Amino acid sequence: MNKYLFILVLVLVTSCTTKTEKLEELAIVVKHTDDISAENNPLLYSVFNKPDFENELYAVKFTTLSHGNDLHDLIIDMRLKTGGHFVSPNAKRDFKGKFTVVIDKNSDFNLVGNLIESPLSVEEIDLHPFINGTVNWVRENTTYTQQIRLNNSDAFEVMGYIQFTIEPACTLEKVPFVIKQVDDALQFEFFGC
Repeated sequence: MNKYLFILVLVLVTSCTTKTEKLEELAIVVKHTDDISAENNPLLYSVFNKPDFENELYAVKFTTLSHGNDLHDLIIDMRLKTGGHFVSPNAKRDFKGKFTVVIDKNSDFNLVGNLIESPLSVEEIDLHPFINGTVNWVRENTTYTQQIRLNNSDAFEVMGYIQFTIEPACTLEKVPFVIKQVDDALQFEFFGC
């Protein structure tokens, strides 16, 4: 009898622990989803400025940060909904859907250094047949920063885009942007699709 009572108590204790862990995961998911809800700045975090947060796996925000002396940061803030992920530009292997920033050639500014990812993605092994090896998956909200140095204070407009494959939807995303200087103010923003 004591043996059965012990097993029953062990099962109850184990099941309570499992439920607690699942509740903590759910709390994280709810908080993460709230970060990119349409009520919180729908035009700042969006896909082509028309977010559909019920269906999209990510949201994007473009901003600039000035350091003075014509040095600026172009910042791409990638917000991922639960389950959304993409290949980091720091992945060592070549992937067609790797996160890429493309900026039209211009004489208005020069890129300074490389694209900086924060937080850095971690290399992992993925045995999926299309990967079958190491990959740096970006699975959390991440910012990408590219420094530029302006060559003059004249007004300009330069086009570009970010491109990546968002998983698990397996769709190639291309988000166009414009970098422009108007009245000595540098702007980095969405460009219509």
